[in-house]
Amino acid sequence: MADTLTGKVEVEPTIEEASFGFGRFWQRFREMSFRDKRLTLMGVLRFYLRSRLFDSGGPAVLSRNVVIGKRRPARLVLGRGARIAKGCVLVVGTGREPESVLEIGPRTVIGPGTRIMAASQVHIGARCMISWNCSIFDSIGHKLWLKSTGESEIEAPITIGDDVWIGPNSIIMKGVTIGSGSVVGAGSVVRRDVPPKSLVVGNPARVIDRVLRWER
Repeated sequence: MADTLTGKVEVEPTIEEASFGFGRFWQRFREMSFRDKRLTLMGVLRFYLRSRLFDSGGPAVLSRNVVIGKRRPARLVLGRGARIAKGCVLVVGTGREPESVLEIGPRTVIGPGTRIMAASQVHIGARCMISWNCSIFDSIGHKLWLKSTGESEIEAPITIGDDVWIGPNSIIMKGVTIGSGSVVGAGSVVRRDVPPKSLVVGNPARVIDRVLRWER
């Protein structure tokens, strides 16, 4: 069942973050249904078959049809227990200095069809939930001159804190920092920094309330 504001959906099981270790993972694994065990093992196998693309982190779960583009110098880090759903696109690097970085933290879930592009740096914290068809990009891709401000900045890093929940069809634009514990409503366009534990909605996204907690 999906939440109308944030698009929270049931997700496939993932490996526990590094602090729990493999003992915790196997305990959870034994409790899974046969279908969940198969999906988890297939996802972990995909991760290891493509491990040359990752600079550190894992093991993690990769679903089918995940597109990964990497142009060095670039680093792609996927934390232990992270899950990348089907149809996601991860692109890091421009083929020129300085080094580009895309880091996705432990137990973070990236929903189907989401695109993340890191020309400079994109850091996503631990235990985040990013819903389907979201766009996170730290570059506008082309030079732009405006009458009011002159030449616009092309690239600026994005930082998403721990335990952030981003609803479906949301857009996170260059130079944004989203504080830990925040929730971004469905269809929001985040153009400015979001304080920790804030609920933001709209285009442009604005703070409408304070988040006490949310359940994964």
